Amino acid sequence: MQTSRQWMITHDWMVKGNRQTEWINGRGILLWLAFYAGGLGGGLYVVSLFFNSIWGMAIGWFIAAALKGAFHFIYLGKPARFWRLVMHPQTSWLSRGLLFVILFTAFGFIQIMVSWFWTDQTVTILILKIISGILAFSVATYTGFVLNNIKSVPFWDLSLLPVLFVACGILGGFGVTVAISLFSPEVNIVAAEMGVRALLIINAVLIAVYLLRAARKEAAGRQSVLLQIRGGLSPVFWGCVVALGVVIPAVITVYSLFSGEVTSAVLLSGVACEIVGGVMLRYCVLKSGIYNPLIPKKS
Repeated sequence: MQTSRQWMITHDWMVKGNRQTEWINGRGILLWLAFYAGGLGGGLYVVSLFFNSIWGMAIGWFIAAALKGAFHFIYLGKPARFWRLVMHPQTSWLSRGLLFVILFTAFGFIQIMVSWFWTDQTVTILILKIISGILAFSVATYTGFVLNNIKSVPFWDLSLLPVLFVACGILGGFGVTVAISLFSPEVNIVAAEMGVRALLIINAVLIAVYLLRAARKEAAGRQSVLLQIRGGLSPVFWGCVVALGVVIPAVITVYSLFSGEVTSAVLLSGVACEIVGGVMLRYCVLKSGIYNPLIPKKS
């Protein structure tokens, strides 16, 4: 009886797709937060380079270097394991990503310090901005490649995933730049809001296309999509990702465009909604990841 029952359980696991839990449950929550911190911090840093906002660069550096680094370090648990991973970037995108974070931490800090204290060093500042900007973009992008490299989860095995993640990070960067412009007059708030409007449209299109493409993959991919649009994750997806992350910020920016003036409280609320939407987008992507069964069903 026990042998038969055990065989039934094993057989059921082999023929049905199973949701991954390692990267979103328990300590996996730290990895989820690290992924978003890298996207938001890297995106904000890149956007701040465009606006030449030293405060935006500093905040983006802190989010991408300090917060993301701390989340990753705690997730890995043991310093020895951390250094072994960093020393072998050829082994995985997770290893390359940690190397990107370390290099960005160093070059970004140097660039901010030189820009703050030695404003006459224009050539040096330009070179440092180019290097740190490339590294910041890499930090914002690589998490998509980390998931994209896991072929056993069809929902993640889409080339569009890194693009979606970096677009989400840059949207968050423009949103935080709008908030910074309320306290820092050198930032052009009109240009920042234009960036928000453009990225909101781009993100909405990318999310829709991504779900459509995932739904056409294996059964596990379709399960992941259904889980979000009408399954257990639907309240999070429609309420946080769509409503808070796209609809409400879009309404605020459109109203600002036609009215010409919106209170600081409303703008900050829109920024907060964008950040929540970005966080929960990554949550849905990680939470809905379903492994392909070992023995696919016969068609």
